[in-house]
Amino acid sequence: MAHINRDGVPGKSATGIQGFDYITGGGLPHGRTTLLLGGPGSGKTVFALQTLANGAHGNEPGILVAFQESPRQVVENAAFFGLNVAELEKHRLVFLDARIRPNVVKSIELYLRGMLAAIKVVANEIGAKRIVFDSLEALLSVLDDPAARRNETLRLRDWLKESGFTAIIASRSDGDGPSPAQGEGSLQSMADCVVCLKHRADHPAAPRTLRVLKSRDSRFIGSEIPFLIGATGIELGRPQTDAPDSTARAPGAIAPEVASTREDFQARIKSIKHQLEIRKAELDFLMRSQAGKKSGVAGSRCAPLGKSAGKLKTRKTKPPNFRKR
Repeated sequence: MAHINRDGVPGKSATGIQGFDYITGGGLPHGRTTLLLGGPGSGKTVFALQTLANGAHGNEPGILVAFQESPRQVVENAAFFGLNVAELEKHRLVFLDARIRPNVVKSIELYLRGMLAAIKVVANEIGAKRIVFDSLEALLSVLDDPAARRNETLRLRDWLKESGFTAIIASRSDGDGPSPAQGEGSLQSMADCVVCLKHRADHPAAPRTLRVLKSRDSRFIGSEIPFLIGATGIELGRPQTDAPDSTARAPGAIAPEVASTREDFQARIKSIKHQLEIRKAELDFLMRSQAGKKSGVAGSRCAPLGKSAGKLKTRKTKPPNFRKR
């Protein structure tokens, strides 16, 4: 699922999310950190769960460190999208309860060090390759000093580099923009890849969109792309643009897609022709009816209105148109 390029540049770890691996040339940077930005309900946790589950089904076990929801809530949310993570628990996936209790935690520095040490132990037990921190601002929010927030962020960055995980740090963004929440700007500079999810809570009908803001040492499509959260999770549409050079495929590899597109196009054409034939038949019938009413001649199959006015009643109608679990 991951590889090293010939130039020695770390390759990609596939997320398994429809469309995302295409626009990024293979997925997330392998062994590096991705910052996942978005407001409440934008799909950050769904994105992270899909990435972890798909990796665990392959050869990359993972850990989710939950700072906001309990592990049980995370598992239930995953089941809602058809991600049966319960069967992967203990051996391929671990959910750690790291929710902050300000009345208990007196030193965030000691808490973070202890947490990272515990994660390392669990990672060694299951051979974890991927890790998600969801959502980091819940941890940093207990720090009032911006300098302290930055120091703890840098501590996490150094730990991730040393550990070699393919990591996702989920964090909220300010408003509808791609900027991290106030006081967390260092997150964007420390990440090797930044992905922004947008969803306007005040306009539920507005489409959700995803945009890759940066991805070091690799090419990507940086346009804003609509996506859906369906029965299987996030489904990303393919953009109307050329693929990155790093994902160029052999001509034979796209033959099935070309054939499928051609069949779909032919089916649409056939449907349109059928609809036109129906409309033409309706129009011919109406024209013959109107001609018969005006002329009243034999052969029109429409009796003159004068002869049938006393027999028929007419009416106007409209056409049918983590404690570890």
